[in-house]
Amino acid sequence: MASNFTRKFTLLLICFTSIISYGQQKGIVKTARNAPFGIVSFSAESKLAGMGDTKHVDGYVERAGKGLQIFPVGNKGSYRPFATDEDGVNGAYFMENPDFATLPLGAPFRVNTKESSIAKVSTREFWDINGNAATKLSLTWNITSNISELTAGNLSQLSIVGWSLSNARWEKIPSIVDEISILGDASSLASGSVTTLQPILPDNYTAYSLAGLIAAIPTPNVSGKLEVASCSEIRGWMWDENYPERVLTIELVEGNTVLTTVNASEYRKDLVDSGVGTGRYGFSIATPSILMDGSSRQISIRLKNSTIILTGSPKSLSCGFGGVLESADCNTVSGWAWDKNYPNGEALTVELVEGNTVYATAIASTYKDYVKTAGYGTGNYGFNIPFPKALKDGNMHQLSARVKGTIYNLSGSSKSVTCKVSQYSGSFNSIDCDVITGWAWDSNYPNSAVVVELVEGSTVYATSTANIYKESLKIGGIGSGNYGFSFGMPASLRDGKPHQLGIRVQGSTVILAGSPKASTCDVHRYLGSFESADCNTVSGWAWDKNYPNGEALTVELVEGNTVYATAIAGTYKD
Repeated sequence: MASNFTRKFTLLLICFTSIISYGQQKGIVKTARNAPFGIVSFSAESKLAGMGDTKHVDGYVERAGKGLQIFPVGNKGSYRPFATDEDGVNGAYFMENPDFATLPLGAPFRVNTKESSIAKVSTREFWDINGNAATKLSLTWNITSNISELTAGNLSQLSIVGWSLSNARWEKIPSIVDEISILGDASSLASGSVTTLQPILPDNYTAYSLAGLIAAIPTPNVSGKLEVASCSEIRGWMWDENYPERVLTIELVEGNTVLTTVNASEYRKDLVDSGVGTGRYGFSIATPSILMDGSSRQISIRLKNSTIILTGSPKSLSCGFGGVLESADCNTVSGWAWDKNYPNGEALTVELVEGNTVYATAIASTYKDYVKTAGYGTGNYGFNIPFPKALKDGNMHQLSARVKGTIYNLSGSSKSVTCKVSQYSGSFNSIDCDVITGWAWDSNYPNSAVVVELVEGSTVYATSTANIYKESLKIGGIGSGNYGFSFGMPASLRDGKPHQLGIRVQGSTVILAGSPKASTCDVHRYLGSFESADCNTVSGWAWDKNYPNGEALTVELVEGNTVYATAIAGTYKD
């Protein structure tokens, strides 16, 4: 229902704690139903326990979070929850004949004013459900709903219906009875749930109810395939041939244990090319870390709220990642990682992560003697990651090491690390057309070498690691003294043009003292010697200092402006 009420007050979750925390305690929370109505609000992490006729919310409920969310609503001592899978929804249950309803706004909702495909609308109950984001919607029933009378004993004729304010009638919303209801039991005439085939906008209808249709809804015809089950992903597709627009929700299961759920809605061009509907039936699941224990597992794909198992199930999976995040400090993060199933295979790539953010990667290929001694293959599985500068911010970070392409975290994750902000200093000492020199260090991390950049404006021309020993620095009390740098003038700056060059600490905005320095270097720097000349031979040597390995120079024997001979200066002279 499009909401035109003023903003309701919200009962904080703490107000409902006594009801949801004690399985045997009776309790019904009531809220005002006329606008502005009150709402009991649940966080995404809230868990419902012991809900029923004696414990529910008699009024409006909202729940945060995506994924299946059950709304514990009831009325007049009857518990009748509904469910959605999108955030921003609220609603209430009304145990009364819609014909005589006075609430919500827009009531009453005449049960005999309906689409021709609808045989009978329930005279016992309806729901007011609000939200402006598309979501699947599930409604429930029990014995007092009298579904047998509503459908003439044919459960396949049951459907969700909505009251259209613009058309002033009840309209069929394509729905399927859940084989397994949202409350966990098999659906029957006595109890169960029914779910829309497609996501709908709750605000498109003023009220929702259950109805019996003139004709039974076609039986779902589900097919597809579990195609791939690897240590990085589980992939396949599933669709309902009778309802090609239906978005199916699938479960990854091991036996009766549900490991995760996803919607089969990814676009697959190969399915379209094969004539499989719209092609939006694919799914891809990152292999859960619980399966990464080296043992053989049998996994299957099942249609949610059913017993339908996808073709290709079960598949055997044996994923044997192992390793340890051994240490993490402000200099280095180290550990080891291997694939038990392929101990001689390609080395694993390890990611240093905090939450979902990847800060660095490393190849786990360094030999560790104690790893081999402990019986782990060749022992060539170690890694060392320089601690990222971005994390040296004075804040505490919780870091984990993860095998790239998986969600498998190494044993020992996570580790808490707090590192002081770097304090850079140094000097840009000299520059000529051959060599650039200076020094740089991080006084908070004197044992870590700093990388510097030769810059002009925002252009980086070269980089160098400041790790050359300088006696003068050590004597001057600058740590170990191992902070010097020296690198050649880049060829791109030998262009005959004036440049203003500076030295910057990489990954920072710190410019070293002595910056900028002016530099103008010719494109070519010719040097050589005319060594001898007699009546037999003229000899000497010539080179371009800027391009010592370039093409050999051609020299001319001249008198005034007259050229008498030429030669290639390419002979080796010891």
